[in-house]
Amino acid sequence: MIRICNTNDLPQCVEIAFARNNEPHNNSAYCPKSRDGIHADFAFLLDNDGSVLLGDFDGDALAGLMGCFFNPENGWVDCSGPFFVDAWNEARAQALFAYAQNIIARATRFNFFFDTRNTGLHGLMTTLHAQRNDNEYVLSLARADYKPQPIKHTVVAFEDSYKDAVLQLKNDTWAEAYLTDSELMDSVGKSRDIFCALDEEGAFVGYGILKRHANNTHVIAEVFAVAEHARGRGYGWALLNAVVANAFNQNGAQTIDLVVDRLNDHARKLYFSCGFKLNVENASYHITPSH
Repeated sequence: MIRICNTNDLPQCVEIAFARNNEPHNNSAYCPKSRDGIHADFAFLLDNDGSVLLGDFDGDALAGLMGCFFNPENGWVDCSGPFFVDAWNEARAQALFAYAQNIIARATRFNFFFDTRNTGLHGLMTTLHAQRNDNEYVLSLARADYKPQPIKHTVVAFEDSYKDAVLQLKNDTWAEAYLTDSELMDSVGKSRDIFCALDEEGAFVGYGILKRHANNTHVIAEVFAVAEHARGRGYGWALLNAVVANAFNQNGAQTIDLVVDRLNDHARKLYFSCGFKLNVENASYHITPSH
């Protein structure tokens, strides 16, 4: 039986997801790998309208689960899992997704993002006729491998006067962003810092985002964007190095991750030149409901 989980189910859901998500062949990239991170994410699902944590039960025993993070601004749902107590179960996975589609009637798109070694989810995506997006590489830079680089352009901390320019460039270059304008702005100074690149006249030409976790030991260089007319002049390099320097020197991070499309050769070369190394390759799919 599939039903929406409640707070009593939360500890068991966390333990199942923790065990399975740390196995590459069961990994879901939308789910954290730490118990604390999983608990925080799943607790969020229980308390936010539209989002759900679904459990597949054999009597009172939880056999599988799937988290569905609903974004009311664009109607997208990021799917965490499915995860199962035992081996991957295709029939149960299909049933969980069908239940999610039925209960989240406002959804305009369901997103799946997972380690390429997760053959179960690859099979589910084929069964569901999901549309495949470009694979993404997760790159990592450890503090021990960090070599400070000179920054030849002006990079400053975000202030309100740059808001319109940042959002315009975000929507011009990142049209299908999972992060909405209001989510980004609401998180500035809390879980995210924005750095802005300026040209010789002091005009805004690009930005980079650093996403911080609670203890700051592990952070994400989340997004970089440079205006089309200013590309190829070193602003991306300056932004990347400013974000990395801040993460290590001001936030005390031990590791920085970033995600880049597999086909984005120019960006990958930039990141590798700064010392980032390939950590894992993730597959990205989406399903558009037929209402």
